[in-house]
Amino acid sequence: MVRLSLTVSAALVLVASAAAQNAASHWELVDANAPQTKEFQPACGKELRGIYEDLSIYAVPASCQIKSSMLPAEQMYSQLTVLERQQLEGDTEQHVADWNREVKEAVADFAVETNGDVPENSSGQLPFSNRRQRRKFCRLTTIDLPKSQPQSRILIGSNCAAEETTNLIDFLPSNTEILPVRTQGFVAPLSSLPLNHPILEKSRTLKHRQSLQAIVDQVDVKAMEQDVTWLSGEAEGSPFITRSSTSKQSLEVAQWIKSQFESYGCHTVELMHYQSRFGPNVVCTFKGTEHPEELVIIGAHHDSRGSFLNPRAPGADDDGSGSSMLLQVARLIKANNLSFGRTLIISAFSGEEQGLFGSAALAKKMKADGKIITMMIQGDMLAYRKPGEPIQVAFPARYHTPEVTTLLHNVTELYVPEAVVGVTGACCSDHQSFWEAGFPATAFFERNGPIADPKYHNSGDLVYREGYDFAQLRASTKAMLASVFEVADVKL
Repeated sequence: MVRLSLTVSAALVLVASAAAQNAASHWELVDANAPQTKEFQPACGKELRGIYEDLSIYAVPASCQIKSSMLPAEQMYSQLTVLERQQLEGDTEQHVADWNREVKEAVADFAVETNGDVPENSSGQLPFSNRRQRRKFCRLTTIDLPKSQPQSRILIGSNCAAEETTNLIDFLPSNTEILPVRTQGFVAPLSSLPLNHPILEKSRTLKHRQSLQAIVDQVDVKAMEQDVTWLSGEAEGSPFITRSSTSKQSLEVAQWIKSQFESYGCHTVELMHYQSRFGPNVVCTFKGTEHPEELVIIGAHHDSRGSFLNPRAPGADDDGSGSSMLLQVARLIKANNLSFGRTLIISAFSGEEQGLFGSAALAKKMKADGKIITMMIQGDMLAYRKPGEPIQVAFPARYHTPEVTTLLHNVTELYVPEAVVGVTGACCSDHQSFWEAGFPATAFFERNGPIADPKYHNSGDLVYREGYDFAQLRASTKAMLASVFEVADVKL
């Protein structure tokens, strides 16, 4: 899951090697078409083009140049700007203050190579700057530093096209992440829904239905355990070591999910290849009987992340839990021979951990094709329950459509009374791609408040550990199933 916190920092970051810190720190953006009287001209404003963990990726106008080298922005294409810090359970005000100070004073921290051997401080904890090891980011264009520092390079610029990566990888360090930049255009989220929108109509008429409750209560923990342990590599016979969407196994994962969807009777199942470096999305469609042109989409991502320099990426919670939820929804449709008034799409995305790329590709395509999306919801991290806390279902505080969130909050309270429903600051999963494209969207999360899972983005994100809770996963799945069945107009 790609998430940001509410703590804002405005530091501009050019990704550089540690040796290049001093050389890079004086770089500035200027407008080549304007008098050079100011360091930053208004025409050099930035445009949000994507999100990667605690970085937001911005594009700048082509007239902007880097002052020290006069490299046109059309060649460099994007800057990395530190926008917000990931909020984690246990953070203190001092942690946040330390983060803001370090971002301003040590931008090269984003490019420091480390083998994980970080000295502990006097309290026996890792220094705050190293609580999350960071990697270099590739942006295609390279600039050689002056001869005084010939051994160093600064990596900036574009979206590392697939045909360029072979050359780049020859000189990049082993921990380099080659990350394409999303380019679907300006972020234009939906501001509000019209009064006759199906979401508002459903809100006005929503009531509990025992016939739907009977379906919801069929969510099978044993089946979900089998699915998620197969994806995490914990089940006997599972071939999966990693589910990174840039790995060879990403295609194998997608093929397995496709076979499961096909066995559950999806009318169509598509492997959506959108970029050669990434595994595909897997898109299952149940065609609506009354309003087939109106789409209801339920999503999760099948890719994952592991610990720094660790090849294992099991992703049992992030987002094996969401993937198992998708399979459970499809299984129950087949088991009960269900049909829907609106077309229901179940989509397992790839590339979420690298920047929401799979969902962005699908959202962009659907927008270009003029599709009508009544609702899109995402399930990301659904299974962790902090010891001592109740079962919870949380909705995002931002990057969502309020009317959709309100409806699904009410649906959850109707059909999953065992869950405490609330709000989380965790955000930025695949629903955001649809929200940015102007479609109604929201997400489900496992906890009210910030992320609490200590194995978040860690190779220890396994099923069989403290806190991974199938009662929590079952409640989250029930809430999402009830939500899409209500909006898709399930026929009971």
